Amino acid sequence: MEQINFHFDPVCPWAWLTSRWAVRLEELGQAEIDWRFLSLGIVHLEAGEDAESGPVGYSGPALQMLSLAREQGGKELVASLYSELGRLLHHEGRRLSEDQAEAVIEAAMAAAGMDPADRARHAQDRELWHSVVSDHRSAVTSCQAFGVPTLILDGGHGPGLFGPVITEVPDDEESVELLRDVVRMMRRPYLFELKRDREGHPPLV
Repeated sequence: MEQINFHFDPVCPWAWLTSRWAVRLEELGQAEIDWRFLSLGIVHLEAGEDAESGPVGYSGPALQMLSLAREQGGKELVASLYSELGRLLHHEGRRLSEDQAEAVIEAAMAAAGMDPADRARHAQDRELWHSVVSDHRSAVTSCQAFGVPTLILDGGHGPGLFGPVITEVPDDEESVELLRDVVRMMRRPYLFELKRDREGHPPLV
């Protein structure tokens, strides 16, 4: 069984779709997933801006609550909250823009079994945000991560890779084969990049 750290930002539809593949692999007993954060808001900070100052970007407040979920219920609750956020954002078309973020996050928290009132209570909790920044920097240090999804093998101690970026979740047999292919490539230290144009191929979520 592969031990995979899966770094994600909840706003990314590509990471969301890859995460559904990872969830299925876990259900099939092929992988154990530790859900980790990588903030696209931090990735896009201008030079001199401080990542530590508090939640940044549209996804910052949601990542803050995902950090709270990990504190309250470990990776299982992170998985549940991410699933509910993904359902709202990538299936129902909701947004984390200023006028919708609070309602979306609280609805996802309630559906995941968390207290929605915790959003306001912990919105300025610097330690929760520091946990997000720590995950982010760990991925950058480990494998020069720059986007999501980023997978790191061996419980975060092995090789890491941006991707895979997929347009749909394949059937179970193909999902397992894809895992094997991805792991084979990740464990080849001389392999740097494989990529093709995804124009016209939106994720089928």
